Amino acid sequence: MKMKTAQQPYEVYAIKYSTRNAICSDHFYGAIDPHENYAMPMDYYIWLIKAGEQAIVVDTGFNEKVAEQRNRTFLRCPASVLGKLGVDPESVPLVIITHMHYDHLGNLDKFPNSTFVVQEEEMAFWTGKYASKPHFLHHITTDDVIHLVQENFKGRVRFVNGSKEILPGITVHKAGGHSAGLQIVEVQTAKGTVVLASDATHYYKNINEDRPFWVVTNLAEMYDAFELVKSLADSPELIIPGHDPLVMERFPAAAEGLEGIVVRIA
Repeated sequence: MKMKTAQQPYEVYAIKYSTRNAICSDHFYGAIDPHENYAMPMDYYIWLIKAGEQAIVVDTGFNEKVAEQRNRTFLRCPASVLGKLGVDPESVPLVIITHMHYDHLGNLDKFPNSTFVVQEEEMAFWTGKYASKPHFLHHITTDDVIHLVQENFKGRVRFVNGSKEILPGITVHKAGGHSAGLQIVEVQTAKGTVVLASDATHYYKNINEDRPFWVVTNLAEMYDAFELVKSLADSPELIIPGHDPLVMERFPAAAEGLEGIVVRIA
């Protein structure tokens, strides 16, 4: 699909589609603090970047079947919410995949005309020799990985190595750490530079306390990713973690009737 030149600044939205119960100590690498046994749920999001009629989606979530298999509370199809924001998933030209874990790569069929942007290292990892190891395999849905490979054969995958401006004002950066080719998204908005950190920091607490999440591919890179995220965002308030329920509290609902479903970040 031919891309239009996007207007600036961009609007950025977080769309919540699922949740699960958890406690604080579930979310950190290393020794467990027995005092961190209080409730700390995990929410699941996709993100929308808009400028005029231009719409870019970041990640695609998972479906109801996967939610049932993994004991997640499925709230809504994330792609279906886009219509409430004036976006037809079938008209979205670009979808940025931050990484290929199950909660970020499902529902590709909802975007039949999109090009999918992914780090080359991420695709190489999930089609390479370590993907079958139980520690890694648990975090993907194999059918989704196969689907993305099939889209590559159709010429619908755009590979990136490192940092790349995808459109004027939207740049992806390889962060690694949590996943081999995890990428974060830097977006220029009227509020300043927003960083959609995805799973470079699952929660505000991870980055604020310099404590990585427990799912690790490269621990040193996880620490470096914290510094990269902080260096890009214009303020701590514009760092958007990948799974924190506080995102829904810190930003206003995108419109009446979308409370608890979509917030506008910028």
